[in-house]
Amino acid sequence: MRGYAVRLTLIGIFVLHSVVCFTAPAFAQAVPEITAEAAVMLDMDTGEVLYGKAEHERRPPASLTKVMTGYLAAQRQDLMHQEVVISEMAAETGESSLNLKEKDVLCFEELLYGALLKSANDACVAVAEHISGSEEIFVDDMNLQACLLGCANTKFQNTNGLPAEEHYSSAYDLALMTRAAMQVPQFAQIVQTQNHTVHWQDGRKLLVHNTNRLLREYPGAIGVKTGTTNEAGQCLIAVAEKAGKRVAVVVLKSRNRFYDATVLLDYAFAEAAAEEASDRLMAESGDLQG
Repeated sequence: MRGYAVRLTLIGIFVLHSVVCFTAPAFAQAVPEITAEAAVMLDMDTGEVLYGKAEHERRPPASLTKVMTGYLAAQRQDLMHQEVVISEMAAETGESSLNLKEKDVLCFEELLYGALLKSANDACVAVAEHISGSEEIFVDDMNLQACLLGCANTKFQNTNGLPAEEHYSSAYDLALMTRAAMQVPQFAQIVQTQNHTVHWQDGRKLLVHNTNRLLREYPGAIGVKTGTTNEAGQCLIAVAEKAGKRVAVVVLKSRNRFYDATVLLDYAFAEAAAEEASDRLMAESGDLQG
């Protein structure tokens, strides 16, 4: 019987050696190719960088800017049910929008859904004005918060990511913002919502759909945001959770952002599963020796 236990122990040690010596290097060599010019993958719990590609390079973030806008706004629970009167400036903000008109009245929370799901630029300006009195003052707060989070390669000029000189961020900085924002329950709830009906106080309503299709296509996806401009290209922040592990992926100037995010998330969770198996074998080996 004792000889049998010894044989089991030796087998366990051999298997563990194989996992440590062969599995980890295989993953290091098997990082998938992606089309994005810059990207990062971050462990949301530890902050560890799991993958990086030009992750500190300054680039136009397009509508990924709205993660910071949403982060600051979602913390204002005291404002969620307040009425917001749309200003001329907000109404005139173009590109992706809720088609807000001057003097429209909406609940603050509805504007936040419009900003983060439909990527409405006009809603971002309205939110900023309601919080700070002007978009300019709110942008100052965005830049201050970015600094406090350790974002060394970020500077905002507006709340929505419309092209502007000296408006930039990096994949790594955007991951830091996302990690902080996902700790705010209101933000986390909104960015994983697939559809929402935005209501005006006069009875009008608009059904908006989340532009992040990974929520429908990738098991475990829980957010966050798409972004696109001619200069920035296809951009995406995606967060997914499996077996208790949460990972954020940021891809900038991608030719296929959903593909890039998918293969990186698959890699992260496969590696996590291998590490878990290695830990389990080590524990079992210890039990046998004990």
